[in-house]
Order: sequence, then structure tokens, then C-alpha cells
Amino acid sequence: MHLPLTALEGEPRLTGWRDSVGAPVALRARPPGGTHAGMPALILVCWNMWIGRGNLEPVLARARAGARASAHRAPIVVLLQEAYRAGDAVPAPSGRGVGAVDFSRRAFPEHDIVTTARRLGLNLVYAPSMRNGTHRSDRGSAILSSLPLEHAAAWELPYCYQRRVAVAATVRIGERRLRVASAHLDPRGGSARDLLGVLGRGAQASELVRGLLDGAGEVPIVLGADLNLSRGRREPAWQALARAGFTHGVPAREPAWRHTFHRAPRLLLDWVLVRDPVGALARVDVHRLDEHPADRGPYVFGSDHHPLVARIEAAPALVAAEAAG
Repeated sequence: MHLPLTALEGEPRLTGWRDSVGAPVALRARPPGGTHAGMPALILVCWNMWIGRGNLEPVLARARAGARASAHRAPIVVLLQEAYRAGDAVPAPSGRGVGAVDFSRRAFPEHDIVTTARRLGLNLVYAPSMRNGTHRSDRGSAILSSLPLEHAAAWELPYCYQRRVAVAATVRIGERRLRVASAHLDPRGGSARDLLGVLGRGAQASELVRGLLDGAGEVPIVLGADLNLSRGRREPAWQALARAGFTHGVPAREPAWRHTFHRAPRLLLDWVLVRDPVGALARVDVHRLDEHPADRGPYVFGSDHHPLVARIEAAPALVAAEAAG
């Protein structure tokens, strides 16, 4: 299955980054109209996997175990950042200088995203952003789903510190279409003028919004992202998302947790945001998933980020009306 990738024009700095990664992946593991067809709720997970070190299987088990009884068998959608892919699909090192530091092959497990999707029987779209040093592997954004992934696409964000690629796809909750997307903004800037990356993230968020709204119409959108907001909601990146109508959830509650990045300094970096212009979603309840009840330990399910878990319900009137139509 082809995954279209929109590349930025006029960015010669990105040529080496593009040449050093493998092709995007679109894996169809289940036929359209599978066992979840028509269900008016789904479970959504957003997680930065720390270059594939996070172990997704216990996260999904905990996400399902924490769902209400009525949603325990609901379909699941997973929005990942720093998903990891290794093997011959990634080109051998070219010597062009991109990704000189070897982030991989340390004393941590590395969970290949394609292997994981196949083992779990999930549909997958994966778009690599960058390679992992000299090791024949890359990392990027991914969507896994027990529902069919329709109209999948990936697009580059403006270059700041590293190459970044966002991915999106459409699923159906009840009979309603829902656009889901995963993105990862830069943690810092690439110039003395923008050391903290505030300006770069602002430009990336604006392009992220453009790609999300392109042809979206009134379809609701759920974005799971590591926004890397070092200055919080004062940043232009947050303001660009807010102007486009992205809020905390339905209803729009402020998060109760103070951090999602687990190491020092503990920061609030990860978000599940919703844009629902016509009220198609009845509820989007988001919570942070902790491996230890007291939030102890060096890692969270192997990652340095907490997963966020959301239960999403379609509006009953819309489900009934569309089913009747």
C-alpha cells in the first residue's frame, strides 16, 4: 500500500536526511470492515517510544484494562513518535554526515515497529524522519490501528534542528470518519538566533496545521504529538494549534498531570489535542499512564516519556443518524 509523502521544496539541507532513511511503510494487516466496524467508541494511545525502546504491548494491555467495560473490546489507535525500524529497508551509511551520533545499539531493547505491527495484527503507517547514526535503522512517526487506515499521508515539517515528518490517516468510529495524526516537533533550534527552537517549532506547527486541515472539511481530527514546548503554551507553536481550533479534549479540560517527560527536568511535552468543528465527538477523555503507581523508576515501559491514553466516543445522535442513512 502506497504512503504518499509530501516533501518541502527549496530545502537543500534536507536532501541528506531524505537519502539516509528508508521508504515510508503502509501495512494492511486487517481487511476493511473488520470486527470493530460500527463501534461508537475507540481507545487511543499517544507515546514517544524513545527510539523504539518503549515496549508497546504492556502499554496496550494497560490501556484496555483501564477502559470502561463497554469499551474494553473497542478498537484501538496508537499514535507514536520515535518509532524505530531496522533492516535492509534502511540504506547503508552514505558518509554524507547526517546522523553522526549512534543513538542505537545501546544496552536497551529496540522494538522494530513493522515487526511489532505484524505481531499484534495491527494496520500500520510509518514515515521515518531520520536515521540512527551509522546503524542501519531509522526512526519517525507512526500510526497503528485495529481499524483500517484510510487516506494515509505523510508530510515534512520545516527544517529547524532535525528533519521531522508527520503522518495522518482516517479511521471510522461508528459510522463517522475521524482523522488521526502523529507528529514530533524539534526540541531545540538549529541556529544562534533560535537556540531553544521556539521559532522553529512555530513554523513546524503552522505546517502541521496546514497539512491536517488540507481537505479535512468538518471531519474531526485527533492529534497526538510530542510538541517539545519548552516555554509552554506561550509558544507560537501552541498558539498556531489553538487558532486552528485544537483543544485539550471533549470537554476541553486542562491536564491534571505536570509532566510527561519522565527524566530530569520533568516537562509537559506530550499532548492529545482535538479539533471537532461540528460536535461529532461526544467525549474525549485523556489520562496519563504510569507504570508505577507512585511514578517511580528510571523509565516508563522502557521509554523516557509517559504514554497518554484517551477514550473517544462518537456523538450518539450522529451515530444513529449516519447508521440510519
